[in-house]
Amino acid sequence: MNIGPELLGKIDALHDMARELVERDQIHGIAVEYEFNVCVFDQWRRKVNDLLYSLGGCEDIYYQRFSRDVVQPRVKDLEEGLRILAAVRDDVARAVHKQTMGFHTESGPGRPSVSYH
Repeated sequence: MNIGPELLGKIDALHDMARELVERDQIHGIAVEYEFNVCVFDQWRRKVNDLLYSLGGCEDIYYQRFSRDVVQPRVKDLEEGLRILAAVRDDVARAVHKQTMGFHTESGPGRPSVSYH
């Protein structure tokens, strides 16, 4: 996959999609987990899985954590997915910055972001 501004746009769109699900299904900070649109969650999860796989394959730490920890249509899983996407975005943004500064890398986004714990 090409590491560039269009990839950042895809990551941002997926992040926004999950954020909207989380915000829509909370009332005054209390999660109303049983009201999730399961179909939208499944679509989002599949898109994120595909993106992570295309970036690092099966051995990628983000792909493995996402596949393991984001499985149910509930707030907790969505929030974990948002943390993973934020870390991936940090890595991709760093790679894009390196490319624009003349440090081209073919190995992808690199090591896991320090923002992901």
